[in-house]
Amino acid sequence: MSADFRLLASQPTPVDAILSEEHPMTFRSISRATLIGICCLFIQANCFAQSNYASLSGTIFDPQRQAIPGASVQLVSISTHAVRQVTSNEQGIYQITALLPEEYKLNVQAPGFLLSTQTVHLEVGQQTTCDVTLQLTSLTGTVKIQSETMNVLRTTDASVGEVVEQTSIRNLPLNGRMLIDLVLTVPGAHESHGAQAGDMSPLYWRPGQRSAVSIGGNRPNANYFLLDGATNTDPTFNTLNLSPSPDSVREFQVVTGSYSAEMGGAGGGQINIATRTGTNEFHGTAYEFLRNNVFDARAFNDMDASNHLVRNNFGASLGGPIARNKNFFFFNYEGLRHTKSDTMIDTVPTADEVAGNFSMAGVTIYNPFSSHPNPAFDPAKPISPTNPQVIRDPFPGNVIPQGLIDSKVQLFLRQYVPRPNIDMGMNGCGMTMMGVPQVVGGGADCNNFLDLRNEHHVTDQATIRFDQTFKRGDSLFARYSFSSERGFMPQNLPGFGAIHDNLSQNGTVGWNHVFSSRLVNMATITASRLAMHRTSENSFTNDIVSQLGITGIGFGGKGAFGAPWFAVQGYSGMGDTYIATPMHAWDTILEALDTLGWQVGRHSLKLGGSYRNFIWPMWGFFQNRGHYQFTNGFTTQTATNDGTGSALASFLLGLPAVKQRQAGIPQMQLRQWYADAFLQDSFQMTRNTTIQIGLRYEYMSPLKDIRFANTNLVFKDGVPFVFIGGQQAYPEGLNYPNKLKFASRFG
Repeated sequence: MSADFRLLASQPTPVDAILSEEHPMTFRSISRATLIGICCLFIQANCFAQSNYASLSGTIFDPQRQAIPGASVQLVSISTHAVRQVTSNEQGIYQITALLPEEYKLNVQAPGFLLSTQTVHLEVGQQTTCDVTLQLTSLTGTVKIQSETMNVLRTTDASVGEVVEQTSIRNLPLNGRMLIDLVLTVPGAHESHGAQAGDMSPLYWRPGQRSAVSIGGNRPNANYFLLDGATNTDPTFNTLNLSPSPDSVREFQVVTGSYSAEMGGAGGGQINIATRTGTNEFHGTAYEFLRNNVFDARAFNDMDASNHLVRNNFGASLGGPIARNKNFFFFNYEGLRHTKSDTMIDTVPTADEVAGNFSMAGVTIYNPFSSHPNPAFDPAKPISPTNPQVIRDPFPGNVIPQGLIDSKVQLFLRQYVPRPNIDMGMNGCGMTMMGVPQVVGGGADCNNFLDLRNEHHVTDQATIRFDQTFKRGDSLFARYSFSSERGFMPQNLPGFGAIHDNLSQNGTVGWNHVFSSRLVNMATITASRLAMHRTSENSFTNDIVSQLGITGIGFGGKGAFGAPWFAVQGYSGMGDTYIATPMHAWDTILEALDTLGWQVGRHSLKLGGSYRNFIWPMWGFFQNRGHYQFTNGFTTQTATNDGTGSALASFLLGLPAVKQRQAGIPQMQLRQWYADAFLQDSFQMTRNTTIQIGLRYEYMSPLKDIRFANTNLVFKDGVPFVFIGGQQAYPEGLNYPNKLKFASRFG
């Protein structure tokens, strides 16, 4: 036993034609259809493959390069002693499929020839050729020929890609221990952005769980992720569902182009991660990666504040035999405890401004209730700040009378919005710290609040795997992985942060059955699920809407407690974020895959298919607590953008320029299913030429809501018309599917 301790998804009428795939769908954010529109906008065609196993083939020759039929070819796993045995056919060709990526000993023997033994290293998803030339011997003598480890060439596979092996996974530096970062070492891959970054979209809020990688110039949502050959992709944005610990990964393959018929559906990359297995020897590791502010330099914008950082990344793994040469296990656990200070510079109202006193604001405010015709207005000229139709009187002393101030607004500002704590006057109020111009309405006191709060992240993940080998060459494995992610992000002003609680799971059972030395079947069933929960810091505890006495908003129960969102021009946003807060989603995929490999003469045939059922229960809130926007327009002199007035004054007067609220709770029960079938032939035309030819068929059903809550907009006789999916003879999935998705392969 060794130990390693390290720090460290009827015929068309004229209207129906609009619903066909040749016409893009148009969605409107109305009532419960908001989330459906967003989901349908981002769901992309998926790229599926069962490429977790390697295969080895070749031809057995005599010294005159003549094929030897009937040669015995034995492949023995060095780590588990599992044995696969075949015989070469009439053309001297052999093939062994459904092999785990590892090192093997290849033994070849035929009557009248010496035994040939060599070590072969196979990688995940690799289709390799290893020709063997046997040497003559006497009938009474036996000689063993030993060659060194052989990395065989990819001469029968036209796909383009690269394998990142365990040595690189263990030794290359990984900031954050995110396996996806190693994909960037593959040619044609570079870091990208979008929802896949993990902290850019409230609909996919997983800080630290990024998978935004562009491969071959494609968008990051064009990639597909697999774990042990099974789906590991969240279908909402085509993101990585579960990122296993690097210590639980044997290697992974990135295919970037020229896919075989076994793969299809997307133009990006396919990232297939293979987990580690147990062996005949016990092996274990324990590790701790430590980062804190003692080791790290202070960020440029930390000012005099603390650069607090404590990051503990720790874990352990253990693998070995249950019964030697038969049963094996592997287990890995990894934990993360991360606390970091976030420094933000905000603009908040002063105590005088909250009281209605703008005498020091550097901008004149006008009483919107004093509007009267402009005696100097020239009707022959257009209305403008220099030719206003109406004018207003300024507030005496630039102070709003207490009787005109909205008491609810003033209560909110006094109780939930902090007062300035720094003096940034040296920067000038027309500019931010980074030199970006401020919008009109901020007054003379900008960038006046130093917001210093800690973000917290806790992650616990584990992988457990069992492998069983049988005498006839059959093999069975079962693996379960999960990752629990919990944390707090200090968004907006203090008191209005975001809390996330996510759980990703992936379980797979695979069985490889050897019917004969030339006929092997590979079957896999998988369940993959990502549960995401995003709530406000005020959820379940602080019903600010009721405290303010605002009616008509704030529905959804205790889980939707919080404050309205007040966007005041020139000031930092106040209140709880109105987009997807709270948000709950359970993205589930159930899949079954089966592939049959059959060697017939010079033909290596592979045929199979898969079925996937997508289940998306989802519900969330958009503006259920209200969304209010305030500009300086109500307090300018001329009711135009003339450079006077204050958005905060408009806020105190309770005069929003825009007010929005959600109508109903978008609760959805989305469903979709997918099926594919393929046939592929790898034909050894000559000793030096192999041709791959294949055909693939895919079908993806339209996304539907079993609650009939999804809607679509069409133009019937030129008139806009909104219909509900599954009603009035319209399709449940809002459009008609394409049933002719065939794709050919040749290479």
